[in-house]
Amino acid sequence: MEKQDLIAGFDPNEPALNNGLFGLPFDAEQSDIHVLPAPWEVTVSYGSGTAAGPEEILNASAQVDLYDAKYPKGWQQGMFMLEEDERWRKTGEGLRELALEYLHALEIDEVGTEEEKSLDQINDKCTAFHLWVEKRIGQILDQGKKAVLLGGDHSTSLGAIRAHKSKFGDFGILQIDAHADLRPAYEGFTYSHASIMYNVLKEQLATGLTIVGLRDYCHQEADFIESDPRIHAFTDQEVKAARFEGKNWADQVAEIIATLPQQVYLSFDIDGLNPSLCPNTGTPVPGGMELEEVVYLIDAVKASGRTLIGMDLVEVSPGEDEWDANVGARALYTLSNRLS
Repeated sequence: MEKQDLIAGFDPNEPALNNGLFGLPFDAEQSDIHVLPAPWEVTVSYGSGTAAGPEEILNASAQVDLYDAKYPKGWQQGMFMLEEDERWRKTGEGLRELALEYLHALEIDEVGTEEEKSLDQINDKCTAFHLWVEKRIGQILDQGKKAVLLGGDHSTSLGAIRAHKSKFGDFGILQIDAHADLRPAYEGFTYSHASIMYNVLKEQLATGLTIVGLRDYCHQEADFIESDPRIHAFTDQEVKAARFEGKNWADQVAEIIATLPQQVYLSFDIDGLNPSLCPNTGTPVPGGMELEEVVYLIDAVKASGRTLIGMDLVEVSPGEDEWDANVGARALYTLSNRLS
C-alpha cells in the first residue's frame, strides 16, 4: 500500500493497533525517520539497566498520543524502529559480566594479568560494536532517511556521530547532559560512557560541543572545558543563578544557540533532565531541566535557521515501573518530530 493511502486510512485518535513504534502504520521504506536500538551498557560505572531502554521505550510508545501542537502532522513522516541485533545484545551482556569482575578488582586494587586481558577484550569488542553502529547508521543516512540512535548507555553515540560526520561534514553537537563525558578512558575503558565526548573531540568529529544541564563533573573535565575553545558549557548552577536574578529562558537559549554552527547534532542523555523524570537512569543528579525546556531549546535552534541533522537518546533505564520509559518515549516522539 502506498504511504499516502496509509495516511488517509490511519486514525491518529485511535489507540495503537500494532506493535510498531508509536503504533504507526508505516514500514521501514515508508518512514522518514529510522530508530536504531543499541541495547549496550558494558562500561557503565554506577547503576545499570540502560540496555533495556530501547525495548521498553518501544513498549511505552503505544501510550503516546500523536498530537504535537507545533507539528500536528509530524506522525505522517513515519518513525520506524529497527529490530535489535540479538548477537550484539548477547555480546554486551557477556562483556558486562567481565566488566563487573574487572571493576571489582580495580576497586580493591587487585588488577592482575587476567583482569588486564579482560580489559583488553572489552575494549576490543567495544571498538567493533561502535564500528557496527557507524555502519548501520551510515546505511540509514545513505537511504536518505533521518537517523536516531536509541541507547543503551551514552558510549553508543560514538558510531552514530561518526556516521553523521561522514555524511554531513562539519557540525556542532548540542549535548543535553548532567555530565561532561570528557574523561579519557575512564576506569581503563577506552569507550566508557563517561568518555564519549572526549572521544568525539579526540577524533575531531565535531567542530564544537555545547553542553547544557551540566552539574556533575570532575576537576580534569573542568580544566578541559576551560582550555578547549571548541567547548561551551552552560552549567545548571549558572543557568539557574541567572534565572533567579531575572534572566528568562528565552534569553539564555539565545546565548546557547549563538555557540552552535549551521548544522547541529543533538546528543540527549536523559539524565540531563530533573531526576524526577528519570529516577532509574544510571547516574541521576539533583537539579536538571524539564523536558519542555529541552523542546523549547530545540524549537529555537530550528527557528534560528539551523539544521538538526540527527540525534541520539541515551541512558534511559526503565527500572521496575514504566515511568522512565514513558518519559523516554515522549522525548523520542517530540524530538523526532523536530527532525522533519
